[in-house]
Amino acid sequence: MLGLKRKVFLGNNMKHRIFGRKLGRNFNERKALWRSQVRSMFIYGKIKTTDAKAKSVLRLIEDISAKIMQKEDLIARRYLYRYLQDRTWVNNVFTTFKTVFVGQKSNFTKMEKIGRRYGDDALMVELSFVKPIAFSKDKAKEEKPVKKEKVVKKEKLQKSKTPKKLKKEIKK
Repeated sequence: MLGLKRKVFLGNNMKHRIFGRKLGRNFNERKALWRSQVRSMFIYGKIKTTDAKAKSVLRLIEDISAKIMQKEDLIARRYLYRYLQDRTWVNNVFTTFKTVFVGQKSNFTKMEKIGRRYGDDALMVELSFVKPIAFSKDKAKEEKPVKKEKVVKKEKLQKSKTPKKLKKEIKK
């Protein structure tokens, strides 16, 4: 009987020097998860994820957003480039943020509870920016080159058409 009481009272119930969420992953996997979540947030403007993942990545997104608004220098651009890995996206995010969030220094994101996920009953959350924001790459990269139409000679055209269609064209 004494052994049970002793374990209850002497057990380590306090969380000293323990912070953050493990999310069932090791550090490298968590880092990759955070990068993909941040990239999706800055590309699409919102993400749907679990509550625990949203809370763990929220601080990082707020930190990046604050750095963008504080200074538009090379250090801030390189910090954002760590997550986006594309220079056109970095430039676009900087210009869009400066126009949408004028004079704002914090509170860029919001979390809305969507419901429970079917299967494991995890609480799902939509993480988005407070103001509606649309990031898009430069138009030059989005536009696909126009394919040139093939010029077909009249002789080849006439061979492929049936005699009835040829008669109608001749009459016109």
